[in-house]
Amino acid sequence: MMRSEIFHYTLHDKKKLNVQAVCFDSFDELNYLKPDFDPSSFERLCDLYRDFIIPKYSRVFGTLVHFYLPEGMGVPFTDEDGEYGKIFDQTVLCNILFQKHASLKDGEIVFDDERVKTLFESLKEKGCLRIAKGKRKKLSFLPVGKNSGLLSRNMTQAKLKVNANFFLMDLFDLGSVYDQVFTPFGLSVRDGKILQPPLFDREVLIIRDGTVSVEHIPLSQIEVIIDGVSYKDNENACFCSRPQQQRSKEGGFDIVVIGDRVVAYKEGGNCQIPSSGFLIHLNESVWIKDTSVTYRGLEDISFALQVGNSAVKDGKMTEKFESPFYNFLHFRDVSYPPSMYPLNYRKDRAPRIILGADQSGRPMLLWFEGAAKFGHDPSKDSVGASLSECAQIAQELGMYNGIHLDGGGSAQILLNGKRELMISDRNKDDLSENERAVPMALYVL
Repeated sequence: MMRSEIFHYTLHDKKKLNVQAVCFDSFDELNYLKPDFDPSSFERLCDLYRDFIIPKYSRVFGTLVHFYLPEGMGVPFTDEDGEYGKIFDQTVLCNILFQKHASLKDGEIVFDDERVKTLFESLKEKGCLRIAKGKRKKLSFLPVGKNSGLLSRNMTQAKLKVNANFFLMDLFDLGSVYDQVFTPFGLSVRDGKILQPPLFDREVLIIRDGTVSVEHIPLSQIEVIIDGVSYKDNENACFCSRPQQQRSKEGGFDIVVIGDRVVAYKEGGNCQIPSSGFLIHLNESVWIKDTSVTYRGLEDISFALQVGNSAVKDGKMTEKFESPFYNFLHFRDVSYPPSMYPLNYRKDRAPRIILGADQSGRPMLLWFEGAAKFGHDPSKDSVGASLSECAQIAQELGMYNGIHLDGGGSAQILLNGKRELMISDRNKDDLSENERAVPMALYVL
């Protein structure tokens, strides 16, 4: 049985907050959803940058080029690159070509290779490439993966849908040429099968033998199988990830892993470590025919999800960051996503989602409705919540263990295909809701 209730709060500064609480019977009902790619995902992302992100941070951004490769379109260049290795992903290859052969001249994009220019113009003509401009004299390419879609248009028969994992979104999230916008990251487990590996030592909501807990699971604990070969950290391989490292050491052989795929390998070391994945560093070269990746080591876990900081742990509200996050203002540090996550635990309000359970282990979802990006009326509209306010309310509503899922413009809960609260992304012209695409979600049939 599923139950939903809306709560209305007046915060200490007299601002309004609306919270939706949804309870259902068991985590056994909860499954992962990867939405089908929707070209409007790309358009909405570009509109968000043009209408909101760049105007708000115009001094941070220069000329930004978002692009994706449409279905069936390849890149007519060799997949071998001396600096970045053998590339298995065509979008990554396209990104490398643009970064190597494009530059700004008098504010315009110019190329030193006519073939790359032709590729650029072809994507632009197909509507798969869009340019936005901030105030900096800098050119940046943001490759967009074809792995995102609108939650409202997928699994339409589901009783419940909610966005889940963090994903690469901001320019500052893309730490290597191998990274793409909309790439989800963070441990995801269903029935003992690891769908995505753990990263960044963030807390994990775990269901094991019917018991709900919040724990840490390091990448080093996981066994990685590629092309029939098993790799274990500190045994026959070295796993390299951010924020400990930005590049692998000189020498040896690197395998670049993102999600469940090998996207590249490189001889000689000194390889960029992706923000959304990790490297397997070996002493000797290997030949890889099958680029699919599987993981082992958590067969006793029926469900696990690693996203944001905990909100409540063993009945106590979390008072501070227990999961590490990068502040993009600390430019000397090794970056890792989400780079623009609010870092003031008690003050920064935003739309938020918490997944957890009460003391009996019954699942609970909380959606904290945030301020609209356009047309927000602070006298009557919900303003969102700080992480501290979320933790306090979650505890008051009976949550015993819980973690934050992706928030901001991604935050939404759909019950039988409908929202009971409002998402924060809006169309600038008419202030209507503008659903943000996501690459990973949860659902209950």
